[in-house]
Amino acid sequence: MSKFTIPTESSYIEAEGIRFAYRKFGQETGIPLVFFIHFRGTMENWDPHMIGVLAESRPIILFDNAGVGESSGETPTTIAEMAKDAATFIKALGLEKVDILGFSIGGMVAQELVLQQPNMVRRIVLAGTSPQSGVNDPRKDVYEAMTQVGGDENDALENFLFLFYGPTETSRTAGISSLKRILSQKKVESSPQVSDAQYQAVSQWAERDPEQKYDWLQKITQPVLVTNGVKDIMVPTENSYILTVNLPNAQLIIYPDSGHGHLFQYPEQFAGDVNLFLDSK
Repeated sequence: MSKFTIPTESSYIEAEGIRFAYRKFGQETGIPLVFFIHFRGTMENWDPHMIGVLAESRPIILFDNAGVGESSGETPTTIAEMAKDAATFIKALGLEKVDILGFSIGGMVAQELVLQQPNMVRRIVLAGTSPQSGVNDPRKDVYEAMTQVGGDENDALENFLFLFYGPTETSRTAGISSLKRILSQKKVESSPQVSDAQYQAVSQWAERDPEQKYDWLQKITQPVLVTNGVKDIMVPTENSYILTVNLPNAQLIIYPDSGHGHLFQYPEQFAGDVNLFLDSK
């Protein structure tokens, strides 16, 4: 177990009328790694074991973007505006260069941030995400699980395991272990406005363009590590291949017996792969 743990209390910084909540910890020197969380998630939705391993090697910054969790403001309805808010937060901290890790919708925001602020970002990790106009046509049961509101704790658990992990006993067991670690942290819920805005933003991002050639990905020249599980049913794994083929400086890792939550299923292996990538010359 890592000697570093996610702080229980947040720090705050105000910029452009938004009071951003964040937690900075880990090593005191080096290029910070800034995390962008998944759909409907907050700072408390990261697996603390995975984060702790990464914190042994570099400064870590978790934050809630505008309107999310403990941050003030309203969540925008486009990925571009979410990226603009994230850039505002990073600039407010006085950081000239960062590494970024985006998971799911966070990976979409990360891509847009690099396009808006190419000099701000050194290296990028894109986990379980897609390019704009990627392969995003979820099955009916996946859509229902993603949008379900209400139900009891068992329903919530089954939805989480179904969406984030594979159907095997090993994947589900690892998912339950990760969920226990995540739930051990204090939880600040976001308002319904956040879910509605994020869903609208993702839907717009996912709109299919039959003429899409992904030329805009060529503008992202930084080294990129793309990761996913072998069977991601929420953001289909095919998107990870599309990103890797079209980004000029990308490498891909696909984790076995896993899905969208591969980084939580293999917390130490994933953190090790990320550290190796970020530390490479």
